[in-house]
Amino acid sequence: MFYPKEQIAEACDTKAELTRYYGGHTLAFFGLAQQNLHFLAPGEEGLVNYRLEGNVAVVLGDPVCAPEAFERVTRSFLDFCTLRNWRVAFYQTYSDHLATYRALKLRAFKIGEEAIINPQTFTLNGSAIANVRISARRAERDNVVIHWHEGVPSAEGMHQLEQISDAWLEHKAGQHASEMGFSMGRLNELPDAAKQGDMLADIPSPSNIAHRVAPRVVTAIASTSAGKPCAFVTFLPVYGSLAPNATAPGNQSEMCGWGWTLDLMRRVPDAPPGVIELLLVRAIERFRSSGAQIVSLGMVAMADTKQEMTLSQGQLASFVTDRLHLLESRRSLFNFKQK
Repeated sequence: MFYPKEQIAEACDTKAELTRYYGGHTLAFFGLAQQNLHFLAPGEEGLVNYRLEGNVAVVLGDPVCAPEAFERVTRSFLDFCTLRNWRVAFYQTYSDHLATYRALKLRAFKIGEEAIINPQTFTLNGSAIANVRISARRAERDNVVIHWHEGVPSAEGMHQLEQISDAWLEHKAGQHASEMGFSMGRLNELPDAAKQGDMLADIPSPSNIAHRVAPRVVTAIASTSAGKPCAFVTFLPVYGSLAPNATAPGNQSEMCGWGWTLDLMRRVPDAPPGVIELLLVRAIERFRSSGAQIVSLGMVAMADTKQEMTLSQGQLASFVTDRLHLLESRRSLFNFKQK
């Protein structure tokens, strides 16, 4: 079926607006990637981003919509899939919606935990964060310099990113490394993602929004004292959701839970020790000064610090990670993010 260009443009605008106003999930921005499919609920009440794998619709995160519309949007998407004889899996959903999912006859399986930091309370003081503090200061003593790019990186910046990424991928090749491209981005997609972030940031806020911050894609590139690019991190926007603000005059609303989520994190094999810790610390401090409320370091697969997995789930998780050669990388990633 073909649609007029005007209808396609209107749908794109609606998807962008829904994400800008209700993109509180840390994967909401990922969902807009061109390779994903997009379901607009009746009345353009919400957005579901998904991919079709065989006859299974794999949804990236929770539906993007106002909280009061969550059940209606989810039910509409399930009905849409039923008509096509598709099965449905919601990947990396938030526990806040478990009751709704279960009421809609879906079953939950814990796949991991997300490392979330509140930048407003983040500090390098205290023994709990000592390893990070020591590592970051070591990189500072090595005169590591950080260059920031907000929005689309320059041509020179992209060249530096490609050099670092090529060295990282080559070093990791023996450990089954590849660019994931579903809940994480690929480097060659960064310019388009940054352009899209700029477009969403330019969407006018409703008149009843008290908080008007619009995060954009942020890239930080570290260079050695000799000027050689050695590591980088990229962060994607988390827009938060419109929520009533009881203290605001005129019953205005504010954007809640907005900030950034870590996407790519790469270094060359001979990078100065502590360079990644320094990049993350400086990014968190930068986001704190912007007023951000959350910084996500992403999910660690099969992490279960709250002991919520059942015995059978834990056994299955271990079996899958062992067979896919993920166990060692999963543990090292967990230890790094826990630190």
